Amino acid sequence: MLRRALVLAAGALLAGALTAAPAQATPVNVTAAPNSTVDIVYGPVSGAGYCMTHIDPRTVVALYKTTGYVCMLTTGAVIPANPLSACAYHEPTRVVVSAFRHPTEALVCRYVA
Repeated sequence: MLRRALVLAAGALLAGALTAAPAQATPVNVTAAPNSTVDIVYGPVSGAGYCMTHIDPRTVVALYKTTGYVCMLTTGAVIPANPLSACAYHEPTRVVVSAFRHPTEALVCRYVA
């Protein structure tokens, strides 16, 4: 009985805390360090957007194999593609620094922050 009363009291306190006035959002100014970069990973399916648009509309996935970046078609054929162009396609407002292979065969694009 005492335990039930304590649980009810704790629940009431928690409910009161949750219904209190919400915290106000504080604007945060983020400044990037000079010469800093950001890496963004594009998986095989999201990377296929570049291939479908610029290489072949029959593209299913885009993989970054050890031999290079390729677009894989529905027929099973692969067509080589430029990974830097794919990075520029995904983030057209950013400056591409480099592109490299993720261990999962995804495309990693490094951009200026």
